[in-house]
Amino acid sequence: MAVTATEPATRPSTVPTSRSGAAAVTAGIVLLVVVLAVVDITQGTAAVGPSEVFKALTGRADPDDASVVVASRLPRMAAGLLVGVVLGMAGAVLQSVSRNVLASPDTLAVNAGAYLALGVAGATGLSLPMIASSGVAFVGGLAAAAVVLGLSGLGTGTVRLVLAGTALMLGLHSMTEGLLLLFPEQTEGLYAWNQGSISQNGFDGVVQMLPIALAGLVGLMLTARRVDALALGDDAARGVGVPVRATRVTVVVLAAMLSAAAVTLAGPIGFVGLCAPALVRPLARRFRGFARSRTSMPAAGLTGAALVLGSDVLLRTLVPANRAVGVPTGVVTSLVGAVFLVVMAMRLRDTAGAGAPDRLRIPSRAVFLATVAVLVAALVGLVVASVLIGDSKLLLGDVVNWAQGRAGRTVSFVLDTRVPRVLAALGAGAALAL
Repeated sequence: MAVTATEPATRPSTVPTSRSGAAAVTAGIVLLVVVLAVVDITQGTAAVGPSEVFKALTGRADPDDASVVVASRLPRMAAGLLVGVVLGMAGAVLQSVSRNVLASPDTLAVNAGAYLALGVAGATGLSLPMIASSGVAFVGGLAAAAVVLGLSGLGTGTVRLVLAGTALMLGLHSMTEGLLLLFPEQTEGLYAWNQGSISQNGFDGVVQMLPIALAGLVGLMLTARRVDALALGDDAARGVGVPVRATRVTVVVLAAMLSAAAVTLAGPIGFVGLCAPALVRPLARRFRGFARSRTSMPAAGLTGAALVLGSDVLLRTLVPANRAVGVPTGVVTSLVGAVFLVVMAMRLRDTAGAGAPDRLRIPSRAVFLATVAVLVAALVGLVVASVLIGDSKLLLGDVVNWAQGRAGRTVSFVLDTRVPRVLAALGAGAALAL
């Protein structure tokens, strides 16, 4: 007689199912965004509280109160939503295709390229409408992304991708800051915009950027399956017929378009594209629905909106209204991002080997001495050039006379201000290198 063992009774699983759990979490994020949006439109410099806002939304408010709500607060809230969503989704897809948690529109120089393009346009005196400015920013961001892809082998190396993007980002930011210093009058409006601000004067900017953002978001959703394949590795993606390089380039172009829209509307708001996907990523370990890009990307977009609006609400809660209006939202998001990076650095394991670090190998003593001699000669030449060249060009004899206390008043004034600056640069460079 055959005996069949009965299966022991199992306790129902308390872990949410893939669909219900992911849907519940997404609904929670949506609710958080709605609450932050409602709070945000009740904050401002004008004495327009929640009751006046409600009356304005229902058409029963005083004309002045309604003007404040419609022309300032609602556009600010809408800009925060739009910027947060596009940066969050752009960061999520960039991290997926590069398989690097540090990839974002910031670290891949997309924002820096867009910002430099607008800085060049401002320095040359061009006065462009917002839609044209978005095109300029898109070209700049796309050009920066193309350079990063070229330096990293079309994105086939994840470490090279982030390193190239970070190096280019620093260089482009330096160039933009130089333009702001050299052309202060032409770029006056870029100073406050530099740190990123969602303050708006009407809905014109949001309305003009909305179609660009929607096109980029739809494009990303259409590439979601290919992005999932890329997350498994290039070989696995090729095995299922996904064109790896074409997909990666397409995704970077779409991310550049989204970043350009955000930069044009609100300036370079930092760390949103980095933090939002990282906050969503742990959800994939508990809710399988977030393991797919078609679910995780919208969640990252909503999280980005919560970060931007939450930063604006936090700023206006902690700082008096008349002072908060002069503080860009990007300052708060950068502070949040700095804390986030510290926490990430503490949690991530060190990937370096336990052995001795790699050292620079020099073939022979002669090569070493020759290298040192060339570097010393270059340093001396740069120091001399820095002392002699400037607004007032000097000669070596002027420097000798100044050192002996026999120089004229003009030469003494120039060298009294120039030499300390050169020495400070030498000391700072040596300290940073050590």
